[in-house]
Amino acid sequence: MKNNNKIITLSAIFAAASLSLILFIILPLWQGIKKDSADLIAAKDNQVTLFAQSKEMEAFKKNYNIYKPNLDKIDNMFIDPANPVDLIKFLEGTAYNSQISSQISLLPSANSSQKAEQNFVNFQFSSKGEFSRILDFSKKIEAGPYLIEISSLTIQNSDTKDASASPSRKVDAAFVIKAFANK
Repeated sequence: MKNNNKIITLSAIFAAASLSLILFIILPLWQGIKKDSADLIAAKDNQVTLFAQSKEMEAFKKNYNIYKPNLDKIDNMFIDPANPVDLIKFLEGTAYNSQISSQISLLPSANSSQKAEQNFVNFQFSSKGEFSRILDFSKKIEAGPYLIEISSLTIQNSDTKDASASPSRKVDAAFVIKAFANK
């Protein structure tokens, strides 16, 4: 019996030592190997991505002269928020060609901190003319050379009577135009 107790005790000690070895040495090493392997794979993926980006950047630099005209066109689609004269001339010219009257004003930003963060400028555009000509004007400005959005459009019957007795209806229209700006 004494031998059985010694065998059981030694087996228990061996099992406890084996379990301690597994829990405190082998398991942390295994987890470290898994983490280091994942980090190595991520580093290799990052290296491959950086290499591909570097190749794309070199290709872009080589072909920059090919892309430049299109980049200039894109740049010209944005207005200068400090000097939107070109956009105002475009709006007035388009209104004149559409045979509608025009009045343009710059809408102020809500507050000065918000103005610094905005990448657009709002304009109030008021006009009078035939309904079909105002629709034609809105199509022309949306298809024009500037990146703009008609945020709001209000149309109502004009109070003035047309002396020529034209079958077309005269209306007053008010546009809020959002023109995107470069910073």
